[in-house]
This record gives sequence, C-alpha cells and structure tokens, in this order.
Amino acid sequence: MPVQIENFIDIHSHILPGLDDGAKDMAESLEIARRYESTGIKKVIATPHFLPGTAWAFKKDVVLQSIRELQANLDQNRIGLQVLPGMEIAYHKRLEERLLANSLLPLAESGYYLIEPSFHGEQDSLQECLQSLLKTGKKLILAHPERIDRLHNRLEMIESLVKQGLLIQVNTGSLLGYFGPESLNAANRLHQKHCLHFIASDAHNPLKRAPLNGDEWLKIFALQDGEEILRICNNNINKIFT
Repeated sequence: MPVQIENFIDIHSHILPGLDDGAKDMAESLEIARRYESTGIKKVIATPHFLPGTAWAFKKDVVLQSIRELQANLDQNRIGLQVLPGMEIAYHKRLEERLLANSLLPLAESGYYLIEPSFHGEQDSLQECLQSLLKTGKKLILAHPERIDRLHNRLEMIESLVKQGLLIQVNTGSLLGYFGPESLNAANRLHQKHCLHFIASDAHNPLKRAPLNGDEWLKIFALQDGEEILRICNNNINKIFT
C-alpha cells in the first residue's frame, strides 16, 4: 500500500502549466497533483523558474494568476491539493537588488526565498551575495546544492553560510540516487554536516520528474536516517508557516 505522508509540504515544484520547463499544460499539472494526492500530500508550493533575460522571468502577478487558474481546475476536478505561491529564483547579478525591492515571490508568503545556484558559473559571487542578503535579514533557502558539480568540493562554504542563517533544500531524487552517485554523496555529506533542512521533489512532469510515489517514499524511510530526515524537514516547514 502507498505510504501516507502526513504534514509534508513540498516547497519546490514546477507544477504550474506552461511557465517554464515544468508541466507543459493543465493536463500535466493535474496529473502531478494527483501524484501528490495519492501519497497524502495536501499542500505544495509552486516555484516556477525566475531566470532574468529569458522567457522564464514572469512577474509576480503572472505567477499568482496561474496559481488561481490551477487551483480552480483542481477544485473542479475534486483533487485535494492546495497550491501556494513561490518562485525558484536563479542567482543573478541583480538578485540582491530585486529581493530588497520585494519584487519576487517568497515561499507561501513566509518571507523565505528559494534561490537556485548556477550550474555552470563560478560560486564566489554567489557566496558574497548570500552573505550580504543574510546580513540584511533576508531569509534564504538554497535549492539543491547537491546537484551542482561546482559545489561538491565547496561544502565547507555552504556550512559557513548555514551558520549565518542559510537553509538548504535537497531533492528527494538525490537521496534516492536518481541524479547520480556524486549528488547522492553530496546530499549525504550535507546531512552529516547538519546542512539539510528541507527535502522537496523539484517535480517537473508526471513521468521522469514526478513527485515520489508511495514505494519511493518507503525507500526514503528505509534509508539510514530516513525517518530523521523527514522529521527534520517537517519541523522546519512548521517553523516557516508559524
């Protein structure tokens, strides 16, 4: 039987139709939603990419309207999932300016922003930017650093930023080895360094990048420290929403 995941909120999902490389249309969005519902997940934060200079740089009102339309379709189809607003904000040179101007969406109106590191750029400027923002009191969550090759040898830098207030989100697929042994190893090392605060699906579609199904959740629980990881993540989610 599928395991039921209680109190878990997926803080990273590309469930909105047609905004980025996630769900391509409403039908795919509904299929992703049914996958969440099948494991007992009742809330998910929609985090479309915000990547300046590309077609994936939608303003807040566009994202919020897409969420309203998706929620209406979920309710019409009697799918018991609540979709909350957010963005996955790519690191860029105007990141600090935009966050200080409050022009981007935090996660579910919590004040926490989900920041995606560059997969290919150098990381020193990222470190400097995050340090500067943390000093201003901005609340930041770094998305899936275990998937960034250029960060695998710089986990001490991440550990230092965590001590300054940065929180870390690791993909569920990384813990299951779906992104390769290096990402799995980095995820485990982050956990050992007490630098794993959230796990999230980073779901993009109903097939290859779907939310975990019941059997996959059982594999998470069966991991060494699997139950502890989920407990930590649920506790941190509760802190965000209080």
